[in-house]
Amino acid sequence: MLSEKIYAFIGSLVVASTIFLWAIEIGPDNYDVGLNVIISVIALIIYFPYIIKKLDIFPFVFSASIVVYQITWTMINGFDVRSTLTCICFVFYFYGVFYSVLFCLKDKFLTFKELVIPFLTAQICLQALQIFDVFSLHGFYTVRMYIFGSIGGTGFYGEGSHVALSLVPLMFLKDNRGSHFNLYSILVASSLLLGISSTAVLGILLICVLFMLRSQSWERIAIVTSVIICVLAAEIVVWRLFDVVPITPLASRIWGFFQILGGDLSPRVSLSSLVYVNGVDMAWSGLKDIIGSGLGHFNIYFADSIARTAIYKIIHGPLNKDDGSVVLLKMIGELGVLGLAIVVYFILSSLAIINKYGDSILSVFASFLIMAAIRSAGYFHGPYILSFALVGVLWQMGKLPRMPFRRQTDINNTMSHP
Repeated sequence: MLSEKIYAFIGSLVVASTIFLWAIEIGPDNYDVGLNVIISVIALIIYFPYIIKKLDIFPFVFSASIVVYQITWTMINGFDVRSTLTCICFVFYFYGVFYSVLFCLKDKFLTFKELVIPFLTAQICLQALQIFDVFSLHGFYTVRMYIFGSIGGTGFYGEGSHVALSLVPLMFLKDNRGSHFNLYSILVASSLLLGISSTAVLGILLICVLFMLRSQSWERIAIVTSVIICVLAAEIVVWRLFDVVPITPLASRIWGFFQILGGDLSPRVSLSSLVYVNGVDMAWSGLKDIIGSGLGHFNIYFADSIARTAIYKIIHGPLNKDDGSVVLLKMIGELGVLGLAIVVYFILSSLAIINKYGDSILSVFASFLIMAAIRSAGYFHGPYILSFALVGVLWQMGKLPRMPFRRQTDINNTMSHP
């Protein structure tokens, strides 16, 4: 077998590609896959001697549950190429990411931290090239943004929200001195400013709050929650009264939920709000079907979904009919009851990790799933899979907290964390 240092480097490369390279897709239409998946599968082949020597339970059981579901769905609905390929690809992808996170953890994420800097530098350089119309990795990008007028770039990604869901957790990486204000936070903040989105604002706010709430005090939770509600309410009031442009994207999305609750499903409602609510409705349809729509077929629920008419009338709106705004809703809709169980388990486990391990890098990785609950797309899009893998690795090591918001223990006595 290869040395631990080589495994650590390969694992760090896979993790970095999962964060930065997932939007770069290769292959024919409808069957293209992100560069991150290709790198992960190649790494899995390299890991194979290690995997055979030490068969870990968690990735096997998790992958087996997905495979059993796929076999069951096939027996009921018949063989489908797209669904089967999605299942196989997801299993291999999860295995590759699982062992990559494992090797990174054994290395205390030191190699990973070294790789993050050049990736972030490349991201900012690509954003600058986009801003000056020199080069773009994608044929389109949605950042002609709110605060900077016509200036904005997305770099490795195709949308401003994708920049946010991929990079926001990295703002909380501590350097070797234990400081949060460091080169990581400066580079991430610079990239987020160049591709700013409401997802970034919500993500930073939510992760900050989660780190604050680990004191186990329900009184503090109530106070912090009240402050957040008041701040968001004040933002909506200011936006409605004075039409302040910089806060429009976030305020309009929040206001859109109130419009929808009031029965307004017209195209004048924020597209993001419509798509999210529509995704909830589609996920509910999957739950009612018990077994769901099957992997890769979430869009079958769009025809009867609650906001389909308004979404179709909005430019680019129909592009969102397959993702339901977030991958977690997609997973529930496609896997039915199994999907709901998976989503609940991994969200609670990720919250428990943040609660127990504080602001360590473990919580940073757990936060990727929190970002996925705000905005994400497909199973291979975005780094939310890193949270899945981290939960599995900590479970395998016997270090996974059982419940969120339980009494905090001294992490120095439970494991040597980065």
